[in-house]
Amino acid sequence: MASNRNTFMDYKAQIQHLKNKNLIIEDENFAIHILSKIGYYGLINGYKEVFKDSTTSRYIPDTTFDDIYQMYLFDATLREVFLKYILIVEKNIKSSISYHFSDLYGNSMNNYQNSANYDYGKRQNQIRILFTKISQKIYGKNASPQIKHHLSLYQDVPLWVLTTDLTLGEITSMYRYLKGHCKTLVCNDFHQIGRAELGKMLVILTKTRNICAHGNRLFNVRHGNAIMDCDAHKKLRIPKTGSLYNYGKSDLFATVISLKYLLDTADFRMFYYDFKKIIKKYNLSLNTLDTMGFPENWMSILRIKVY
Repeated sequence: MASNRNTFMDYKAQIQHLKNKNLIIEDENFAIHILSKIGYYGLINGYKEVFKDSTTSRYIPDTTFDDIYQMYLFDATLREVFLKYILIVEKNIKSSISYHFSDLYGNSMNNYQNSANYDYGKRQNQIRILFTKISQKIYGKNASPQIKHHLSLYQDVPLWVLTTDLTLGEITSMYRYLKGHCKTLVCNDFHQIGRAELGKMLVILTKTRNICAHGNRLFNVRHGNAIMDCDAHKKLRIPKTGSLYNYGKSDLFATVISLKYLLDTADFRMFYYDFKKIIKKYNLSLNTLDTMGFPENWMSILRIKVY
């Protein structure tokens, strides 16, 4: 489907449609090849807005098919880099929660499936959902080999084994219902970040991780959730509209801020330089970085101290 009318167009018709919108296509065979691999929707609908004149719905003069394709490749590379470092945070948060919960309450199934070891207030239904998901990880037909091994041999699955199979979203839910003292111990493993701050950042990282894992468009994402105002916003002097920061709340830069807090210093430095390599490779403009939610002085995030 290539038009707003949702009428089918073959590849030649798609090419002509793009030309009619003022897009330069120098090699039609190459363009057809790319459209056949990625699809019109995934390529054009995903990345055209960067290159279109909002007043005419036509492409900005001199925009080429390759410009859109390069933006697609940039976004794919961007997903790889963000996923790599979010997975480091995911591993670390699982290890931290597993350790501190087990130290306080024990690490057996009876311990981590005991609602008395959580603080869920009036959210009884949510804690039941979490316990149901945990039970599915242990007893479901798709249980992992390591879980099956422990269940068969020991009739128990310790928390440190279970957490390796939990998704980032599931471990974020578990963190949400931890008691205050346990949360504080976990936060101490991440530069003593505030308990609420960590919870919000884990939500943003989960959403970004899912986008990366499913191959969806990342560069101009705006999440429905936001991280809390923090020292990084202040120290970067991010501009505000009223009392609200213009950058680094629900955009991709919010994920960068979250990584700044939750990665070790050495890991964040590696992320920073990996990201800079992408910016240089694809020669991104300040306007594109602005679309991504990055303030003009975003590079200062490497130097500022937030803990």
